[in-house]
Amino acid sequence: MPVLSRAHESWGRSVSGCTRECAEAQSKDVGLIATENGYNLYVCGNGGSKPRHAELLAADLDEETAIKYVDSFLAYYISTADKLTRTSVWREKLEGGLDHIRDVVVHDKLGLAAELEAMIERLVDTYHCEWAAVVRDPEKRRLFSQFVNTEETESCIEVVHERGQARPASWPAEMISLEQFRQANAPAAVEEAPPETTSWVRVGKTSDFPRDGGAAVKYGAVQLAVFNFTSRGQWYASQNMCPHRKAFVLSRGIVGDASGTPKVACPLHKKTFSLVTGESLQQEEYRIRTFPVRVEGDDVLVELPPTEVLNQQLATEIGCRLATSCATGDCHGATNGVALSELTSATSV
Repeated sequence: MPVLSRAHESWGRSVSGCTRECAEAQSKDVGLIATENGYNLYVCGNGGSKPRHAELLAADLDEETAIKYVDSFLAYYISTADKLTRTSVWREKLEGGLDHIRDVVVHDKLGLAAELEAMIERLVDTYHCEWAAVVRDPEKRRLFSQFVNTEETESCIEVVHERGQARPASWPAEMISLEQFRQANAPAAVEEAPPETTSWVRVGKTSDFPRDGGAAVKYGAVQLAVFNFTSRGQWYASQNMCPHRKAFVLSRGIVGDASGTPKVACPLHKKTFSLVTGESLQQEEYRIRTFPVRVEGDDVLVELPPTEVLNQQLATEIGCRLATSCATGDCHGATNGVALSELTSATSV
């Protein structure tokens, strides 16, 4: 519906069943309030930082006439207002203000009623639900899969029980999280582990990954983010968990450039990380783990250690437990029988 794209993004409509106006019709772009004799039609109201009461355009309308006037008002607004202008601002700038709008919509002094009604009819006739179209189209639906290389799903939400009810665990407090990472990076009194063996693992096709964007892949019990940085002609891969709040969202992050360094910004709080080294570009203590990527024909391959090795470091369950341990103040000990050093090993690799 390209014509409606000219309307502002906060377009509001409301219908109240009586003058008590529980639906707040007089603070909307279009509002109808039922009366004993029909409907009162109010227009050009808005909330926000500069609220404005809607004004009465016509009173005691029957349902058919009310709908006709609403259609004409909408069509005239989107035909004459600057793109994305609120109806209240449009009304203030419009010569003649509300009286002019009433002349056009109610009295049809410009002879536009039939044209305005036809415009709305075309919109109704050509309307289709974009979400329903995606659901019916397997190719479009595939773009909304959690992982591009499997139909498996993971909730990524740690559930806790409180007062006899289950609820999603709270995000950890940031300062506790930083303290946790300081502990994780402290030298451990254990024998140095042997070097990891790696191999190139196919994670999908080039068409699975959006241009200048990323997508998630599942490798064993681990979620990885793979990025097709088209504008640089390069590919990158990292863990999918953002270490700031332990959310598995980096694959949906925004890729960009910071003084020549390719980066990804977490879509939740815009924490940025180098896609080369994994370090925080805001000089914060947490970092992400990154992996080499190469493309062979249409295949995308990532150099990874065996699943049993990476599962112990980056498994989704570990990230969920890690977030829960911080939220409940248990960052200094073990969580669900898993030692802190195990839970945080992903951040210190």
